[in-house]
Amino acid sequence: SSKAMVLKVKVGKMEYPVHPFTVRVLNLAPEVQDMDLVDLLRLKCGAIVHAKIIRDKQHHHGKGRSKGWGLVQFEEIDSVEKALALNDLIGLHEKLLQIDRSHMPAASLVPPGMHRINPKGEGKVSKRNQKKKEFKIAEEVVTESSVPDSKEGPAAKNEISTAATLLSLQPRGVAIKTN
Repeated sequence: SSKAMVLKVKVGKMEYPVHPFTVRVLNLAPEVQDMDLVDLLRLKCGAIVHAKIIRDKQHHHGKGRSKGWGLVQFEEIDSVEKALALNDLIGLHEKLLQIDRSHMPAASLVPPGMHRINPKGEGKVSKRNQKKKEFKIAEEVVTESSVPDSKEGPAAKNEISTAATLLSLQPRGVAIKTN
């Protein structure tokens, strides 16, 4: 039982295991778009899962400036070998592309916009707002009831004002107990 050789990529002083389906494409012209990489490498190497040009953070509108390199993730491991064979042999926008192995995938684990979020009304802020709304409604009921009514006696009015006083003295974070 011999162990399979794990390919590594050196980044600075550290070595990382390669991502089996991803290549890094260097020496990209600034005007190259993500789909240009897809169009070029899909024809020569095979199906592509994801392609991404690494860019500076965007400041205003549109995309940030290209850093001159990108990542391409293929469906098949054979496609990676085909792409590596094209190193310094193919060009894009009059620049020869350098293609080597990458230690990171082209797509992040969870793509932007696909993060799990709580259903509407289940989040922390929604729950807090709901509690505020319930408290406000309870407060309104207390103030409406405290108006003297011919049917209620002074004893009922006393109970309501006592409840209002207790509510106003309630410390934060402590739930009001109702029986």
